[in-house]
Parts: sequence; structure tokens; C-alpha cells
Amino acid sequence: MKRVKWYLVLLLVGILLFVGGCTEEDIPTPPTVPVGSTGYSDVSIPIGQFQLQPHVDVVMSTVLGGELTITLGSNPTTGYQWSEDAEISDETIIRQVSHEFVGPGIDEPPGTSGEDVWIFKGLKRGTTTLLLEYSRSWTGAGLWAVTITATIR
Repeated sequence: MKRVKWYLVLLLVGILLFVGGCTEEDIPTPPTVPVGSTGYSDVSIPIGQFQLQPHVDVVMSTVLGGELTITLGSNPTTGYQWSEDAEISDETIIRQVSHEFVGPGIDEPPGTSGEDVWIFKGLKRGTTTLLLEYSRSWTGAGLWAVTITATIR
């Protein structure tokens, strides 16, 4: 009988330890995305930030004729990739100039993430919205997204 009580006590302690380990831990707040204030604006969001926050909203601005550069972490070996062209709500305000994938260095192991880089040029004063999605083309469902509110001053 004493042996059964000890087993019950050990079982209860084990359950308490298990339940205590299942408590929700605080998720760190993603870092503030830096925004430039003159001439052009550069924003760089590493791939790890999207694991904390799958949809990121960014506010950017530049002067008329200035450029916005957006760099997003990417790992095409997973089958996911960022949209080639941004969805731009008003293409009279801003135009996509380029988009390229920059792979990891040659010393990095296979499967290491790289970066997608877009450059946009301000065409006229105003505010517009850009959307970039990270998805698998064959599923049609996006995993991550970035919405950029771009103001041309």
C-alpha cells in the first residue's frame, strides 16, 4: 500500500512538472523596422522575424524621384518564394524598378536562406500601398506577407 502511495505521489509530481512546462512563454516583440527619412528608404526584414509575425506592416517614404529598397529574408529551397512583382494599388505614384534573389555565400551549407531585394522609384507625390506575399505557387495560399504604405513627398 505504501508503494502505491509513492507511485501516486511520483505520478502527481510528474504531471505537475509536465503541466508547468506547458505554460505559454512570452513571444518577443519583433524589432522595429528602420525607415529612412530623406532621398530613399531601406527596409530589411530577416526571415526569422516572419516566424514571430507572419504579416508585417511597414511605412516608408521618399522624395519625388527617390528610391525605396525592400530586402526580405527568403529560402526558396522550402518551395516558398516571394512574389516577383509587388501588387501596387496606384502605379502612377510608384514603379517597381527591379527584383532579384541574392543567395547565401558559397561557404554556406545547402538550404541556407538568402534575400529577395526590390527597388521602387517614386513617380509622383502621393501615398500608395504595396503587397508582397511569400507562398508556394502550386498551393495559392500565402504563408507570410508584407504590406508597405509608401509615401512620395
